[in-house]
Amino acid sequence: MDAGPIVDQKTCNIDVNEKASTVLPYLFDVGTKSLLDAIPDVLSGKISMNSAMVQNEDGVVNAPMIDSAEGEIRVWEESATAAHNKCRGFSIWPGTFMYFQIGDIKEAEPMKVKVVSTRVLPETKDPTDSIELGPGKKDGLRIVCGDGSILEILEIQPVTRKVMDAKSFVNGLRGEKIKWVKFPRN
Repeated sequence: MDAGPIVDQKTCNIDVNEKASTVLPYLFDVGTKSLLDAIPDVLSGKISMNSAMVQNEDGVVNAPMIDSAEGEIRVWEESATAAHNKCRGFSIWPGTFMYFQIGDIKEAEPMKVKVVSTRVLPETKDPTDSIELGPGKKDGLRIVCGDGSILEILEIQPVTRKVMDAKSFVNGLRGEKIKWVKFPRN
């Protein structure tokens, strides 16, 4: 939680696909410039604790520590927008992940994959656990969420592998079907 008087405040526009890993350095630059611009006024006494703007206590929100388990994308209970925003927000840490069932063998251990980048598609479909590659050259893995919204995974990283685009991931499966699965919790 951040508290205390406000010396300067800026409003910045962020694209709906920007990740924390690109927004954070940008905000550091904005904050650094703002701080450097304010230092002369603080040193001259023009800005003081008494002249700074008081924060509105109604806007204070407690933010608990993030647990790495929060990075799981749970498409059966999250919308595509919520999952996309989680992927964007957790891009630095803890990252986001899902479990896939590869092929038709139900007893096979689910594969944990890191979800690196996503986008939300404008259309909706009936919910399903099947995951399919989009028809276009730059399309990703399309997942229909529980509310019917569609999340498209553009970049993915299987455990012990490098980050790859969705098409490369699918090509490595040699025609096997992909389904998302709920991994049982201990």
